[in-house]
Amino acid sequence: MEVTNAKNPTTLDPNLLKAGYNGIDDTKVAAESKQAEAVPLLFGSNVLVSYGFTDVEALVAQLRNENADSRLSMKLKALSSIAQGLSSQQLAALEKSLALADSVKSLEKAVNDLQENVIKTEAELKVLQLQTEALEKQVETARENQKEYNKNIEKLQKDKAELDDKIAKLEAEGKAEDASEIAALKSSLAVVEKALKANVDGAAATEKKIADLETSLNGAKAKADGLSASIQRDTAEIDAKKNEISDKLGQAAVVLDSIDKNVLKTIAGELSKIVPEKAQSTREADKIEEKAEATDVVRVIRDMLDDIATDILDEIAERREQMV
Repeated sequence: MEVTNAKNPTTLDPNLLKAGYNGIDDTKVAAESKQAEAVPLLFGSNVLVSYGFTDVEALVAQLRNENADSRLSMKLKALSSIAQGLSSQQLAALEKSLALADSVKSLEKAVNDLQENVIKTEAELKVLQLQTEALEKQVETARENQKEYNKNIEKLQKDKAELDDKIAKLEAEGKAEDASEIAALKSSLAVVEKALKANVDGAAATEKKIADLETSLNGAKAKADGLSASIQRDTAEIDAKKNEISDKLGQAAVVLDSIDKNVLKTIAGELSKIVPEKAQSTREADKIEEKAEATDVVRVIRDMLDDIATDILDEIAERREQMV
């Protein structure tokens, strides 16, 4: 596990002192030379880190410029003490189960993110489906209007042809008494031609509107198909990750067979004493029900260790800032 301090974004290696730490006076802790006297330390959620206890005190004194009994040093001592109370077999099992708990937590976060994305996508799809339905109704209405325009055009063209024919015949006969009738026919023809033009223009505008609506409709349908495919992919990934979670929990259960559940609860109880107050409301050991599975207890331990690790690294970063 890597913990990045929000105030001082320096990622510390989970092995911390084991890997060496370059302090503000450029003195590097060489843990390799201390391997023979190294003691196990519960630190982080996926490893049981071992490093020299004398080096821990040196780092605390260096960074805080205080004695080895500081709050930070005592917290490190408490973690070491808990680990020393376990057998090597129990330590190994706990180490592996914590690593599995880390994987489960990451998978659960991924599942949660995917589920939230599915909910968001489903909401977008629902809005898009309503838009699609509205566009389909608009297209249907426009097509009905176009039919009406075409029907009117057909009738007006027929009326125009009849008027043109009558006017042409009367004008061909050249009778003076037909002049008033010809004038009336031409007046009617003008009305018909104006109505015909309006219907032709309306039909053309409606045809363009239908084309635009169909373009929007096809785009909406394509987007809806994409959203549906996204939901299917996310749902399939959720199922796959849930299977991974189930598998890892099964592995953890097998690993934890070598550790009595009461021992795990004791560890959780000891850790609860050094969990920072800001996290205690959700990490208290007494919130682990009697019927809780061993894997559940380990997951609480994992979260407690995360809180403790973050608290320690925050404290180190704050003290470093104060000493600069």
